[in-house]
Amino acid sequence: MSELATDYLEGALPWHARLRARLHLFYCHACRHYVDQMRRTVRFLAHGPHKPPPPEVEQGVLDAIAADAGKPVAGSHDDKT
Repeated sequence: MSELATDYLEGALPWHARLRARLHLFYCHACRHYVDQMRRTVRFLAHGPHKPPPPEVEQGVLDAIAADAGKPVAGSHDDKT
């Protein structure tokens, strides 16, 4: 279902594929949850524009990712390129 979710939400599936998807969603809680998450994400992003985070928040996230991976992340203050 994950490969059909976008087309399903956009109404781009042929009627027979949409019917199969709806039937699958009726029985499959995990896929229903996945499609619901996608639907909520689309609604959230449609209500933009969203402000970017302050530079210190962005840098904190980049630093945390770098620390977790054990190497600098492109764009972090450790990257001098």
